[in-house]
Amino acid sequence: MDQDNQDGSLQENQDWDRDTVYKQPESPVQSNMALASLVMGILGIITSCCCYGGLIFGSLGILFALLSRTEDRFEGYAKAGLITSSIAIVLVVLVIIVFVGTAAMSGLGLGGVFS
Repeated sequence: MDQDNQDGSLQENQDWDRDTVYKQPESPVQSNMALASLVMGILGIITSCCCYGGLIFGSLGILFALLSRTEDRFEGYAKAGLITSSIAIVLVVLVIIVFVGTAAMSGLGLGGVFS
């Protein structure tokens, strides 16, 4: 009689194992716009010495980061893209200031070895 009970409980355990399906937790879907924002921000920093490249890539990075916002929250890539794009635009502004300052100083002819 004990063997019948053991076989029955074994059969129940096999049925339970067969019906149980283990699923991986669903990961949130990554936004392609957030990734594009990060890429544009990195390209903006790299090309910030060329005024137009940094300005174009930086502004596109900010635009993509704002468009990728979901449910009033930014993803990790979107935050990083927004930060890197902002840094690119700040670097472009600094480069423009240096270029204008250099041009203004050379136009003044304040002296120097080669004046």
